[in-house]
Amino acid sequence: MSEEHGDRGRGRAWRAARLGVLLACLAGLIAYLAWPGASTPKLAACVGGHGAPEVRRVPAHYLSGLRESIARVVPERLARLYEEGTIIAQSAWSDEEPSPPPVSAAAKRPAGYEMRWWAPNGDDVVADVLSFASPKAAGRFVALAGAERCRVHARRHPAAGPPRVSNLTWLNPDGAAEADVYMRRGSRVYRIADAPAGQHLGTVRAGSLQRTVATVDALACLLPGAHCSVVRPSVAA
Repeated sequence: MSEEHGDRGRGRAWRAARLGVLLACLAGLIAYLAWPGASTPKLAACVGGHGAPEVRRVPAHYLSGLRESIARVVPERLARLYEEGTIIAQSAWSDEEPSPPPVSAAAKRPAGYEMRWWAPNGDDVVADVLSFASPKAAGRFVALAGAERCRVHARRHPAAGPPRVSNLTWLNPDGAAEADVYMRRGSRVYRIADAPAGQHLGTVRAGSLQRTVATVDALACLLPGAHCSVVRPSVAA
């Protein structure tokens, strides 16, 4: 084969490889745009930068108190704990899994803790506690985390649990509908979330989350400082 033919062959191979890369990028972009949680303008305005504040960093021993504050929200006899660990404030949007302890015992951790349970009816129930630098920062987080404009297919609901809480239903990044309740007490923010079992992903059907909203409100009454007038049994059981 002549040198000229070799150059042409290499040129064709390079163009084919470049085309393959471009097609892969295009496929990725299409998948991203098809994802129900893909809403860049909303995230840019609500998360990071001038958006929701981040939790503070704390020594490892501080986490035990955070865990203790949410551990009794779902009794062990009623549900199975399947995951727990530290989280950051942005996890309220990304639904990222909680992180295990870092290798270094001296490293500071984010002052956020999450526990996840499978309820007997198949619901995925989550409890979070987030510790911010000040009550003002915690208030700003709740204002954005509970805002319809900061979520996908979001809708606010009247709260029937603790006083001064924020109820919201939305479509999470997995395409599942869920109900959240946010409760601020001082510089701490608590969240209870429930993604019900047996739903059609990618949609939020009208009236389908009424039971789920009632569940998170009932569970929120078991949080520290909830001050509910009547603690109703959880309908997730």
